[in-house]
Amino acid sequence: MDHTQHRDGNIFSFLYRTRFRASKNGVTVVNLSLLFSVIALLCAPWLVILGLLAALIMGYRFAVDRDGLAFEQNFDDVVRNAASNVKSAVDSVTEKR
Repeated sequence: MDHTQHRDGNIFSFLYRTRFRASKNGVTVVNLSLLFSVIALLCAPWLVILGLLAALIMGYRFAVDRDGLAFEQNFDDVVRNAASNVKSAVDSVTEKR
């Protein structure tokens, strides 16, 4: 069981750290995690495909960055930080009432 959880954690961390970038003239326009890109592709494949085709026609270049330097944090840490931020936001809103 621990081996499966460790492997799954690595998969999510890998998908989070791997970035899909679209740029034009050296300016990055889109920098999305592969995790978000896969979810978007599963939820709205027609929208993703049309968007990619439109971007190619307009001259955008695509790249995949396997280890985004700004996204070195473990996926578990990201989830914990997000949960902590939501909890503190809810606490601050409920205290004012």
